[in-house]
Amino acid sequence: MALTATPVFTQSINVGATNAVLSTAMTNTKAFDGTEAVGTAMVLVFTAGADGARIDQIMCRLASTNGATASGTSAATVVRFWINNGATNTTASTNIFLGEVAIPATAVTALGTTALTTYPLTLPSVGLNIQGTYRIYAGTTVAAGGTNIGIAVSAFGGNY
Repeated sequence: MALTATPVFTQSINVGATNAVLSTAMTNTKAFDGTEAVGTAMVLVFTAGADGARIDQIMCRLASTNGATASGTSAATVVRFWINNGATNTTASTNIFLGEVAIPATAVTALGTTALTTYPLTLPSVGLNIQGTYRIYAGTTVAAGGTNIGIAVSAFGGNY
């Protein structure tokens, strides 16, 4: 995007990878640098458009894996987030730590009468602006636990 004195506004909605589900843990060394391969321990949450993007919210919540019925008690875990420069995330120098969300152990019942808590990643009040084609990845430090329990991660924003 060219430098201009005109204010910039998002041009199209970008909801990222809606409900990317984490269920297994990253390996110990990769949990600090975000170099885990994408799968059940590391997920792609958001990809900025060619001219960049603004992310307004990133949130985590307990969910089920593959549409199966989730039950039992989840394990307490931490979901960590990295900004990636658009290159492969398995190279540590392409990732910058963004933040983390602690998720406590929780009893999960598919037909429960209590809503499950949503856990937001704290972002700047004006949103997080990222460069074109940059990505956000998330990984969990402890497997979700229980039966068919996963952690759904979603991002909401817009492309410039």
